[in-house]
Amino acid sequence: MPASISLRIPDRTLLGAYQAALRGGWSPNTTRDVAPEQLAAIDADPDAFLAALRGGPGRIRLADGREVERLPGPTRWIFAEDRPERPFVGAINLRWQEDAGGRPVPALPEHVLGHIGYAILPAFAGHGYASAALAAMLRVARDAGLAQVEITCDEANAASRRVIEKNGGRLIESFVAPLHGPEPHLRFILGTAS
Repeated sequence: MPASISLRIPDRTLLGAYQAALRGGWSPNTTRDVAPEQLAAIDADPDAFLAALRGGPGRIRLADGREVERLPGPTRWIFAEDRPERPFVGAINLRWQEDAGGRPVPALPEHVLGHIGYAILPAFAGHGYASAALAAMLRVARDAGLAQVEITCDEANAASRRVIEKNGGRLIESFVAPLHGPEPHLRFILGTAS
């Protein structure tokens, strides 16, 4: 039976569950540990932190230390609806570039590996939550105007590859992204039509 999840817009009522995950050693960024800086940002101004996660403008720091403008697109927190306690199980985000008219375009800057990124807490990995969250986020991408998206994973990450392929991902290439280290990555294309 597929996992039952809800994608929730980050808000103050959910912030405690997110902070607990960060304090427990989880990071929503799969390329570097951002937990300490996110906890500091929450402590400094929780409303600004939440606004940024909801797709607001701002800057992000890359693994190499450079800062760049945040791409438009929402982050959603994933909650397990098939468990009585409805725990926080991870995060998923969608990002895109826009044309001069503010419409999403398929191209991404070199520092962004894909349109969708997700991270599941280790205790909930392997239970279908990432697959269900990706399916839900593909509908969000479609509603935003993206007919297809690119998603990448580390070549060695068999679990993430299965999640992508379960959602119709078609492998298009293996590549190395120097900004993200020497490890090979896999790039997939996924359609967003239901």
